[in-house]
Amino acid sequence: MDSEVVLVYTLDEALNHVGFGRFQILVLVYAGLDLVAEAMEWNLSPAQETLLTSVVFAGLLVGSYSWGFISDNYGR
Repeated sequence: MDSEVVLVYTLDEALNHVGFGRFQILVLVYAGLDLVAEAMEWNLSPAQETLLTSVVFAGLLVGSYSWGFISDNYGR
């Protein structure tokens, strides 16, 4: 009989195997630089930055509950 060996990894195992290396550091640096560049380009006051951040998190909260409800009722 032919037996095939199938390796199955969980997400945590795959992330631990890949590790945190040069690529991940570069992605974080570029994302941070982009955040600074956007803040300079938009010329927002601190109050506007705070409001923008709050709106993003409020959208995540509403979207998470909404899509959770939809996926529970209509399947995934």
